[in-house]
Amino acid sequence: MQKKIAQLVDFSGNLPRHILNKYEIKEVPVSFSFDNNHYYRENNDLDTKDFYLHMKNQPEKVPKTAAANIHDWIEAFKEMYEKGYRRFVVTAIASQLSGTMENARQAREIFLSKQQDVDIFLLETNTCACGQAALEIKIAQILDREDLLWEDFLERAKNLVPRVTSLFSVQELTYMKAGGRIGGATAFLGNLIKIKPICEFINGTVHPIKAVRGRKKSLQIMADTALSRIKNVQNAIIVTQNALCEEDETFMIDYLRYQLQDRCCDVFRSMVGTTVGAHSGPGAIGIGFVEDY
Repeated sequence: MQKKIAQLVDFSGNLPRHILNKYEIKEVPVSFSFDNNHYYRENNDLDTKDFYLHMKNQPEKVPKTAAANIHDWIEAFKEMYEKGYRRFVVTAIASQLSGTMENARQAREIFLSKQQDVDIFLLETNTCACGQAALEIKIAQILDREDLLWEDFLERAKNLVPRVTSLFSVQELTYMKAGGRIGGATAFLGNLIKIKPICEFINGTVHPIKAVRGRKKSLQIMADTALSRIKNVQNAIIVTQNALCEEDETFMIDYLRYQLQDRCCDVFRSMVGTTVGAHSGPGAIGIGFVEDY
């Protein structure tokens, strides 16, 4: 009889809560601080919405984030082991953006030194946010719907990674400047003339795609860019995420569905996680997808 496979993720994908519950996914928390002294675990001590409200109300206090730590990963492995799982697949934010995956790697070595009857596979996502969430939802569906051998499942999961796209746009460039993502002059001029850059995460780094004047136009172009890259929408998982801009997210989803017309696909929505949100700020919005073919 095939052993069960546990799915563990960090908070960077910020999966919709109903997805976590439906597929029994174990989420390992990341932490953030506004004063470098008091740290909060996302969606445990303080929820994501409160994080953005704090940023909005006190913009001078730029938050710092901390990777999911080794102890929390070990505790997550223990929890799933005690539930009867002996094979684990782990996904997390790109290593270029956070030390979360390295901490998971160290936790795996510690855990395996005590439990030799376990397989733990760390899948490098090379992405974050909505693209990471799309990948994790697809993996959950595969585990739930398909009876694959462990080796076949790992090959299937690894093949999904290069098919992930994570696009995003920000309301203000101030936070990207504070996080070292762009230069100060660019941030000043961009805010002055209301530029809404559309960017993409590629191998853990931010790449600009197009600078657009006006919010609505940027949302339409971002949706168009996503659709232009999907070969078959029926095989795609699409995730949208927002940071205190649900109306803009709804506008983008409505536009997306209008462009799709009678072509159906799965579209999920949630908030941008704090790991990414600390650099993108309130008003950030993204669309990510993975196509399985």
